[in-house]
Amino acid sequence: MKYGYCRVSTVGQDLKEQEDALMALGVPKANIFKEKISGVIRSDDRPQFGKLLKKIQAGDELVVMKLDRLGRSTLDILTVIQNLRGQGIAITIEGVGTIRDDMMGSLTMNLLASFAEFERALIIDRTQSGRKRAMANGVRMGRKEKLSPQAQNAIKRRYGSETGKALANEYGVGLRTIQRIASAA
Repeated sequence: MKYGYCRVSTVGQDLKEQEDALMALGVPKANIFKEKISGVIRSDDRPQFGKLLKKIQAGDELVVMKLDRLGRSTLDILTVIQNLRGQGIAITIEGVGTIRDDMMGSLTMNLLASFAEFERALIIDRTQSGRKRAMANGVRMGRKEKLSPQAQNAIKRRYGSETGKALANEYGVGLRTIQRIASAA
């Protein structure tokens, strides 16, 4: 029996492309498990992946579109594939081939997992570089301030003679925001 697993990392992304591709590879729609959850989340902690693992059995085949759908860390990917291979389940990765419980499967598994982790590290490095460049160009990171500088100065002046709770109600912010502004005085 063929089973498919498709995953996207964010709620705004769409699973349809992966689902259509899995069906084109012969996976019945009823056997496709899909979820919107970050690849950083260990495979053990993904609800739909857990359901898939309970259903799939020896002699079955798991089909994924890309290796990183299984996980992002080498250890997680290796653990998943090793467990499946140990149960007699073949893993097919579109464009790569089928990993079985043999020597070639072991070599392929180790190489692919290393490349997936390397790709993830490259993405993180590019993101951090872009962030540093933006900050050097004066871009302020994080949430925008809830209160204007004038409102913050007024809070600093009034805090103590008025309660933090009263100021929080007046300005429509939380008590912790008032306390943080006051402590910066």
